[in-house]
Amino acid sequence: MNVLFWKRFIGAWLIAFLSLTLSRIVFYSNLLSYFESPFSEVLNALWFGLQFDAVSIAYLLGLFFVALPFIKKGWSQHVASAFYILMLGAMNLLNCIDAEFFKFTARRSTDDIFEYAFLSDDIFNIGPNLLTHFWYLIVIFVLIMLLVLWLFLQLFKTEPAPAKFWVKSLALIPTALIIVLAARGGLRPIPLTIIDAGMTEAPHLNAVVLSTPFTILKTWGKPELDRYEFPADEMVNLNPIIQPDSTEFTGKLKGKNVVIIIMESFGTEYIKALNGLDVGYTPFVDSLCLMGLVFENGYANGHRSIEGIPAIVSSTPTLMYEPYTTSRYAGNNINSLANLLGKKGYYSTFMHAGNKNSMNFESFAGQAGYNVFYDRNDYPFPDEHYDGFWGISDHYFMNHCVEKFTEFKKPFFSTIFTLSSHHPYSLPREHQNKYPKGTLPIHESLGYADEALRQFFESASKTEWFENTLFVITADHTSLSEHPQFQTKLGSLRIPIVFYAPSDSTISGRFQQVVQQADIMPTVLDLLGYDQPFFSLGVNAFDSTAEHAAVAFKHDQHQLYLNGKLICFDGEHTTFAFDLEKDLLNQNNLVHSDISFSDNEHFIKAYLQNYSKALLENKMTFEAWEEK
Repeated sequence: MNVLFWKRFIGAWLIAFLSLTLSRIVFYSNLLSYFESPFSEVLNALWFGLQFDAVSIAYLLGLFFVALPFIKKGWSQHVASAFYILMLGAMNLLNCIDAEFFKFTARRSTDDIFEYAFLSDDIFNIGPNLLTHFWYLIVIFVLIMLLVLWLFLQLFKTEPAPAKFWVKSLALIPTALIIVLAARGGLRPIPLTIIDAGMTEAPHLNAVVLSTPFTILKTWGKPELDRYEFPADEMVNLNPIIQPDSTEFTGKLKGKNVVIIIMESFGTEYIKALNGLDVGYTPFVDSLCLMGLVFENGYANGHRSIEGIPAIVSSTPTLMYEPYTTSRYAGNNINSLANLLGKKGYYSTFMHAGNKNSMNFESFAGQAGYNVFYDRNDYPFPDEHYDGFWGISDHYFMNHCVEKFTEFKKPFFSTIFTLSSHHPYSLPREHQNKYPKGTLPIHESLGYADEALRQFFESASKTEWFENTLFVITADHTSLSEHPQFQTKLGSLRIPIVFYAPSDSTISGRFQQVVQQADIMPTVLDLLGYDQPFFSLGVNAFDSTAEHAAVAFKHDQHQLYLNGKLICFDGEHTTFAFDLEKDLLNQNNLVHSDISFSDNEHFIKAYLQNYSKALLENKMTFEAWEEK
């Protein structure tokens, strides 16, 4: 082939690399507070990222490069050009979208982003607002693509000299070889994977090294859950069956109503009573921390609402790419607070002011055994008090919950999930400009949601059922952050977990042990004196004999915090290890040091073996797990 072909071939690769590097810089620049690093480390991450871009280019633009020798002026050039521009545009758009979405998920998006976006009509309600709020990313994206278009047109201005078909075909040999090598990530024994991003000299920049097209490609069609089986001598003895036991809190609240209030995006960072900072945005939650029992080391099991809800009410964290509630295992029989308490005569309701089946919550509530699901359509004024995006504003709906609870058969168990502190942080007109603006877009909405919670308790305190109720206040996940200690692998999962029983002053104090969302169900059941064994992937927070840990799944790795140490486990090996008592910001990876993390690795292996067996074999209840 002539020189022009190779000029086009190399030029098309360079244009793709340039544009993807620019969108990676956009990603990094929009998240500077998350990735504070010396300039040399950032440059290294950008350079290393080219290897991941090469994989994406090979997969998504490989067809263009294969066809390149045969492209000539006319329709073939128009089709090929459109394919190249549109595909490269989609790749850059995904990077730009993640420049904001990362603030909410703390990871690069994977293939479930498409299913997640279209679970309900919410995307159509908030889509225009997102375009308005993040217009600058759209402008930057358009500028990048205009540059791509101009460079591409320059590349194809000259018509190639005529060549015989067999001569053109010869070009397929080096072309195919280059594409295959690029798709594998170079001359490697195994193809490049998401985990390999941690090989950079600054592992905390792995999200900068990665690109969203790459993470979507690497998770596309991947089995949702591997079966884990490890030798017995490599695991601790970890039984997911919780037997009735006796702790100092067992049965203290027997027969009480239970209300779990899940506050949207209420990370510990925003709560002055818990964050160790001089500033906070939730004065009422601060007061509850003084009156109730507070677990100071509370952690979410994920970064999305759709992951937090099942972890809280059914002790089922998501330790795979797709959220449990939309996975193929969502139809499994499960233990939950709703169906377990239902056996004891409790009437259960899930209260969420969102649109119909938003985030699949209604479907999950049905599977979990709730008697009734209340949403925006069940609220008396579904249009008058609609926030225009997600549903009914918090203070309206929470006061409505008080009225409904008064009507319910007793005892009752209810889950309330708020929504106003979710982007775009829409507040009712009469509540605008009443709360501290703070330094992040979410801060004002936190003040409003906190006030809605205060009004809820004020109204509830005047009812007969109030004194006879256990309240659990927690969050679905964290959100925007500005402090480094809340942007680490573990810090980005810190949430409040507060138990408040108005009639029992002994349910109070501050507890230091690690408690994750999955521990809430067994802990509530202990307080109620539940006397039957049940399946749980969490433990009773009051059980002094249990290992108190926190698990999560991020960037293709399982994360475990236990005994002051944090590890990341890829299914075979520990890839990251940090001693958080000495290294809060995760700057010193000790995986190759002499310090032993075997206790953590043995624990995560046992946990994953139980988890995969439970989901794959539909053994998520006591009866099923015990069945031989």
